[in-house]
Amino acid sequence: MEPEPQNHTEEQAEVVNETSSSEEKAANIFSVLGYIIPILFFIPLLDEKTKSVPAVKFHANQQLIILILFIVLQFLHMSILMMLGSLGYLLMNVANLAIFALAIYGALSAHRGQMKELPLIGHFRILK
Repeated sequence: MEPEPQNHTEEQAEVVNETSSSEEKAANIFSVLGYIIPILFFIPLLDEKTKSVPAVKFHANQQLIILILFIVLQFLHMSILMMLGSLGYLLMNVANLAIFALAIYGALSAHRGQMKELPLIGHFRILK
């Protein structure tokens, strides 16, 4: 009896698919996490494997834009409150809610594996 020839290429292909699939899942998790906590936008960029994935760079850029917008808004917070009083307080809450909505939109987009720009601010490119 002759042993059956083993087809190593199929097995190797399965291993490669599983590896790329797990890398994509890790990149996806990092992308979603970065929208939840925008200060973590840089974490997937530290890993050589995830850094080369275009979706990771795209979502890291979107997360950085949200972070910058949030920081600028917080610096303006006191000025707006002093100038506009109660109306300033209302405007700040609306602005914070809008940033939260953008983060949710981005996280859902990342979770679905899509590269959708954030409304109004997504066209800016900071990371190349």
